Amino acid sequence: MKNQNVLSPKEYIRTKVRSLPLYASYINENWKESGLAVVVVVRKHTVEKYTLGIYFVDLLARGTHDTRFRFSIEKQDLEKLINKPSNKLILIDYAIVHNIIYGANAFAEDHGFKISRDFELTSHLLEEDTEDVEFIDIEFGRNGKPFLK
Repeated sequence: MKNQNVLSPKEYIRTKVRSLPLYASYINENWKESGLAVVVVVRKHTVEKYTLGIYFVDLLARGTHDTRFRFSIEKQDLEKLINKPSNKLILIDYAIVHNIIYGANAFAEDHGFKISRDFELTSHLLEEDTEDVEFIDIEFGRNGKPFLK
């Protein structure tokens, strides 16, 4: 008889993924200049598997406009994604990407933009947005107003 208690990847992310340690955070190297960030947040399972959230964040207006996850992937698959030449991702402190994502989303919502509905799920790969995460002041929009390219 099969184990009836196996969680689907989405249910695992909703209920358990925050118990996994943060492994690394990455961002595209030109995010400041472009105002567009591709963020990857990686959590490590107890075995050599990784679950990650990928966030496409518009710091100029729309916040997280697309997001997805990869569940329980092998290390070589993680390395392929991170080292893909077209991605140009660099390692970055988690607190910075946390502030980018949550700050851009707040800015977007304050200006009438809707965040990707998939963020409800992938937000569980991030730490909770509390004072436990260092606040880093990041500029959103241009001169305090949304800027659409």
